[in-house]
Amino acid sequence: MKNFIKALLLSLMIAVTAVTAGCTESGNGTVTSADTSSAAENTESPSDETKAGETPTGDETQSEAPPKEEGLWANAKYTEDAEVGEGAVTIKVKVIADTKEITLTVHTGKENLGAALLEYELVSGDESEYGLYIKSVNGIQADYDKDQAWWAISKDGEMLMTGADSTPIADGESYELTYTKG
Repeated sequence: MKNFIKALLLSLMIAVTAVTAGCTESGNGTVTSADTSSAAENTESPSDETKAGETPTGDETQSEAPPKEEGLWANAKYTEDAEVGEGAVTIKVKVIADTKEITLTVHTGKENLGAALLEYELVSGDESEYGLYIKSVNGIQADYDKDQAWWAISKDGEMLMTGADSTPIADGESYELTYTKG
């Protein structure tokens, strides 16, 4: 996607430069001469650093990276809705932490929630006599010993009474993993 955006920006920069230099770009990508004296006078340069007739350097064609997430989401694997995996069963998993939430669409062949989430490294934690104790979801850590933070698991808004690895899943179900304190 980044390469597509870079190519699109480069094409746009070249087209604007060609217009300001007295040329136009035809629909097939070739540049031809045209009478653009009035258009060239009214066309602004693509950036403060690139003037009419100059070829843009690589710096002007690069788009800025999206802002880095802060707080709980600083180490998140996904910061926007995403689809992961392959398999006959598709579930939606909403990750809710702080004031942000994303939905992960998980395709899996696993039979329970814990295995499906572990399969694509969406969660990590410790095995205990009660099953998987989830400590991290999507790279977001919850440390109960440090600040009484933990991950609540619910299905369609209702808290589960089972652990992740003892919760069977079926195609089309929706789950929520909510960062909780206290």
